[in-house]
Amino acid sequence: AGGTSGTAFSYQITASNTPTSYAASGLPTGLSVNTGTGLISGTPTTTGVTSATVRATNAGGTGSATLTITVLPPAPVISSATTAGGTSGTAFSYQITASNTPTSYAASGLPTGLSVNPGTGLISGTPTTTGVTSATISATNAGGTGSATLTITVLPPAPVISSATTAGGTSGTAFSYQITASNTPTSYAASGLPTGLSVNPGTGLISGTPSVTGTFGATLSATNAGGTGSASLTITVLPAPPAAPTSLTATGTGAAASLTWASSSGATGYTVWRSLTSGSGYVVLAGGTTAATSYTDAGLSNGTTYYYVVRAMNAGGSS
Repeated sequence: AGGTSGTAFSYQITASNTPTSYAASGLPTGLSVNTGTGLISGTPTTTGVTSATVRATNAGGTGSATLTITVLPPAPVISSATTAGGTSGTAFSYQITASNTPTSYAASGLPTGLSVNPGTGLISGTPTTTGVTSATISATNAGGTGSATLTITVLPPAPVISSATTAGGTSGTAFSYQITASNTPTSYAASGLPTGLSVNPGTGLISGTPSVTGTFGATLSATNAGGTGSASLTITVLPAPPAAPTSLTATGTGAAASLTWASSSGATGYTVWRSLTSGSGYVVLAGGTTAATSYTDAGLSNGTTYYYVVRAMNAGGSS
């Protein structure tokens, strides 16, 4: 006869010649015999194979037989979590746990790259695909097999930003910078941008026309289902080059020429150029860089015609 530990058991002794009483010895713990009916019943609390002796008695005597009772453990009941998460390209580990001392484990429908150790129930490996997978996990002992559904969500790695860490532009001029990152970002962001610039969260394009000058430390980010990657971007916005000076005049005095001109908005200095030919051959004079709007060119030769150009300059360039 067979039964399961923790589960009600029933076995009827039957015999010929109208027994008047019954008996049984060597029964597994938890079982007993009804001496009047010969019904062996109860709930076994141990497992294993037991050889019991059953007897039936009438006025003519007693007959006996050996009854082999096999009590199996209950089938395992899986108790580990029904969900697990991992990242593509990163080692994954999940332990199947179950009651009633499993002797082996199995899993089907696992994401590519994962496998189960049938002796320990450890699911491990490195998943190579992303998405949500419903796997079936099971644990087995002599009493049967218990199973459960395990939902495994494998996310992509977080983006890694690969675009340049510096960018430059000019105040008042259209600017464009593309955030690029690995692992297929689904959205982008940027903070600390100069006034006039903004980021397209769907494409990662930073664009606009900066209206300020200076050096700005912005933070870029790219996001997917696996997380967010960030990087620093240094943006240098230069002023627009100044306009050329106007009202340039030159007055000769002895062996010198005195130059004056009108100031240019946004200029931080001026350079004075001289040539002996109108329209070409100009060279910047030694000491010809000045913050003033006048300059004296000394050591000239009387009777020689000199031609001058004055250029305004700032950090953004020159006129």
